[in-house]
Amino acid sequence: MKTAAFLGIMLISAAILFMELRKCKQKKNRMVIMGIMLLSTALSITLLFNPHLPGPTQLMSVLFGRFDKMLG
Repeated sequence: MKTAAFLGIMLISAAILFMELRKCKQKKNRMVIMGIMLLSTALSITLLFNPHLPGPTQLMSVLFGRFDKMLG
């Protein structure tokens, strides 16, 4: 089941990347698009195999939780 989801993620990512790169003519913009797509695809695959990872809200709580306690 995870193999099908993995292939689906890769197929959708490749299609999005192909469509975006076709529209874009500047090299810097292409590099940014490829970098963002690479990071988002890696995050999707990581969450596919390990769905219990903490979310962004929990990350902010860890980073700024002590700072909030010092102010309050």
